[in-house]
Amino acid sequence: MKKILLFLLLLSISLTPNFKVSAQEVRITYNKLHGIAYNQKIDGKLKSNTVTMFQMGDRIAYCIEPGVEITDNYYDIYTDWSKVDFSDELKEYIEKVGYYGYEYPTHQTNYYYIAAQELIWKAVRPDMEVTWTTGENMTGDVINISKEKEEILNLVNNHDLAPSFSEKEVKGEIGDTVTLVDENNVLSLYEISESKYHKVVKEDNKLMITLNDNVVPSERLSLTRKYYDDAPLLVYSKGNSQKLAALRLTYDKETYVDVLNEEIPEIVKVPNTGVYNFSGLVGTLLVGAGIVLAKIH
Repeated sequence: MKKILLFLLLLSISLTPNFKVSAQEVRITYNKLHGIAYNQKIDGKLKSNTVTMFQMGDRIAYCIEPGVEITDNYYDIYTDWSKVDFSDELKEYIEKVGYYGYEYPTHQTNYYYIAAQELIWKAVRPDMEVTWTTGENMTGDVINISKEKEEILNLVNNHDLAPSFSEKEVKGEIGDTVTLVDENNVLSLYEISESKYHKVVKEDNKLMITLNDNVVPSERLSLTRKYYDDAPLLVYSKGNSQKLAALRLTYDKETYVDVLNEEIPEIVKVPNTGVYNFSGLVGTLLVGAGIVLAKIH
């Protein structure tokens, strides 16, 4: 009897589809942007329809395969680019366009959504032509989104701009306050790691470092880019259906500034001689006839 029950249990498990491990699924939602139509010309063929803003759960997504049809309502979710055969350079660019597109603060307009979508399409298929009109099939008025595209591209092109003092060594005497001014005007976009030895204050476009009163080892402070939210990159894939992506940045790299404090050299004059002893330095200073010669070992 026990053998029969065990056989039936194993049989029921093998026939139950829920035991198959698969990626999490999400259903696509179509939010039509009435009065805005896309007109794609790919390989000489024109495709046109009312624009749809795609929503995958609580995320806004972009098409990343221009010319490919959407043939499925349910998509598997991936947290990396493993299902997409793009170069790293292309993936990094698309991430930046999506990051600075519709969801970027002050960009929540339909025109910013289609501006980002066009930039993504053109990055994937540089040979395609895109025109936005108020009616399908090139009817109605042409919609001009040059301002939105220019704004997104300016942000994309300046994204890798780090504070002007990054990747440099800052030296100062013990107890002094060193003020670093960011000539690139991007310091507000970065978080500074906590210092183990020194007092570090970020104020507007300045970084003020009050050095330790005692000589301490050289320290590297990390400068990390801040984001407007902590949402992850998500890529949506299902068979041969059009792939989509909710875009965030995954290629960002930290930068840094090295801080070193040094002891103040003590200068002691030996009475009735022209010889000076430097505490912390071995040297001889000869003074005569208005000429100063220094020999440092």
